[in-house]
Amino acid sequence: MTVPDFERVRDDFPRARSAAYFDNASSHPVSVHTSAALHRYVDWVTHNVGDPWWPDWAPPRDEARRLFARLIHADPAEIAFARSTVEAESNLLNGLADHLAGGNVVTNDLAFSACLCNYKVREAAGLEVRIVRNRDWRIDMDAMAAAIDADTRLVSIALVSNVNGLLADVAALSELAHARGAFLYADIMQAAGAVPIDVGAMGIDMAACSTFKWLMGVKGFGFLYVRRDLQHTVVKASQPSGSVRLNYPPWTDGDDGRPEVSVSTRDDATAWEVSYASYEGLIAAQQSLRYILDLGVENIRGHVRGLTDRLQEELPARGYRPITPRGNESPILAFGVPDPKAAVERTREAGVHVAMRFGDKLRLSPSVYNNQDDVTRLIEALP
Repeated sequence: MTVPDFERVRDDFPRARSAAYFDNASSHPVSVHTSAALHRYVDWVTHNVGDPWWPDWAPPRDEARRLFARLIHADPAEIAFARSTVEAESNLLNGLADHLAGGNVVTNDLAFSACLCNYKVREAAGLEVRIVRNRDWRIDMDAMAAAIDADTRLVSIALVSNVNGLLADVAALSELAHARGAFLYADIMQAAGAVPIDVGAMGIDMAACSTFKWLMGVKGFGFLYVRRDLQHTVVKASQPSGSVRLNYPPWTDGDDGRPEVSVSTRDDATAWEVSYASYEGLIAAQQSLRYILDLGVENIRGHVRGLTDRLQEELPARGYRPITPRGNESPILAFGVPDPKAAVERTREAGVHVAMRFGDKLRLSPSVYNNQDDVTRLIEALP
């Protein structure tokens, strides 16, 4: 694949002209192409709603599913639309109720806090949950191996941690899980669109993500992946979904008008979809997935690696303690900051947008439109 001209890519994101934005792990700006597609939809809702069905509705729905399946090397029948990563995982856990009964779930403290909260709430209701602590900001593989036993039903991880950007050794974790009869769920929120994903090769059985981070989409929309052979067997659809046909008989005197009711259920991942997916989310996902796949995730990773490598080289020399391992293959870096207040004030004044997490942890997450000039601007702004 030809390497794109990332300076031209920069032109597709007006945010790059107004600030040095390094907080894509919180929310990624949409491209001008996605913006144009959303404006077309808003124009239709404003002026033409009520006319014949919007002609562009079905293609975004079908293409978004296909494109996301292609991105993670899955089958479209394994992909459902979701409203958020956390909700999708929660629905999976509900559908796994029979499978989880009498067993335990193993996760770790580099997972997203809302996901850990979900497990803690279920723990209070009787589910055994084992949260393994990190070692030097890495997943402690020995501790994970010790925690996963014959009663483990599910291992839940973040493929890329929102805490420090750690890219998990998912293949090794999957091997541990599968060797003991457990399945592996991966939160791919901070990974999809930013790092290459092959769910089959990685041994991922279930996964979910929203689109407003590295998939360059909008909030309130995302994707769920359920391995085909687990659907409706190990993982049940926990919310009724399908279609109902009401057959009203011809009217006669004294007829009570009661229809015959026939129900049609779904036998693929779409059974996890409830009601209509967000039109805006689908339209944005269709455009952004085209864009990402056209650039190539490997090319995106290569471009951003040049920026993160420099930050990992220069910031420790200025007193910023790295909590992301060197050579980590994700676009997210985190550093302990000597003076968090000054760092926030100085970067804000310089038009540089960063994230300060957990009190004194500076999180940086460059993307496709960032360049070395942005990195220089960031380094010069930091105290």
